[in-house]
Amino acid sequence: MARRSRKRKAEKSGLPGALAWALLGLFLLLTLLTLLKIFRPPAPLSVPSPAPRPSPPHTSPSRSSPRPRALPRVALIIDDMGQRPSLERKFFALGLPLNFSFLPKAPFTPRLAREAHQRGFTILVHLPMEAENGASPGPGALLVSMSEKEIRYRTRYLLSLVPFAEGVNQHMGSLFSQDPLRMNWVMQEIKNKGMFFVDSKTTPHSVAPFVAEYLKIPFAQRDIFLDNSFSKEALERELKRMLQEAQRKGRVVVIAHPHPQTLEFLRRHRRLLLSKIRLVSIKELVEVPR
Repeated sequence: MARRSRKRKAEKSGLPGALAWALLGLFLLLTLLTLLKIFRPPAPLSVPSPAPRPSPPHTSPSRSSPRPRALPRVALIIDDMGQRPSLERKFFALGLPLNFSFLPKAPFTPRLAREAHQRGFTILVHLPMEAENGASPGPGALLVSMSEKEIRYRTRYLLSLVPFAEGVNQHMGSLFSQDPLRMNWVMQEIKNKGMFFVDSKTTPHSVAPFVAEYLKIPFAQRDIFLDNSFSKEALERELKRMLQEAQRKGRVVVIAHPHPQTLEFLRRHRRLLLSKIRLVSIKELVEVPR
């Protein structure tokens, strides 16, 4: 009996200790869970994905817009320069890209040719040649009665009188330009100087195109005389024809002269010229014939 009572006392005394250990374990577990919750890294924020963009409505591929058509090119040559400085300088001041052809023996040619060159204009020699109707082409003209030696020498001399000249066209010359042999001598000298030739086409029988093709010299020929007549109606008619030819061919060579009526006409139609055509140096239109 005594032994049994001691055993019961021992069991009773062990209960509070076991309970304490259980409570301590529970406390430690709760503490650990709390610490884990505190130091757990925060969950990443969920960023809402952007809403899908609405697809553009289906369109058929657009055709590229056509390029604007280039303006036709017109080389406008003012002949007979070197005689009236006050008038001719007004052509320089028009604000148009013109070309100027100077008479070699005209009194003001050296000074005005230099001024024109300084302003950026293309300079030509307006080479005087014998006319069919007996009209005088002026001093130093080339005549069909001259020998080869005289024609070659005179051509070289006349070309040297116009500063900064890059090309040549004939003054009058309706008789001389029909002679293939003499035109060959002249155009050989022009080619030797590295210059081009523009046929003023004072006669429909000019052989200049054939000689240019034979010599392979840069060449162009006149399409229109703008001011053969000074009347307003005639000038307007030739201007209209020039614009039509330019649109049809894409390139036109026009010759005019330093007259007061021509100056006023160009001044009046300046905007029209700049909008409907592209005025260019004659150098853009000369070609070596094939």
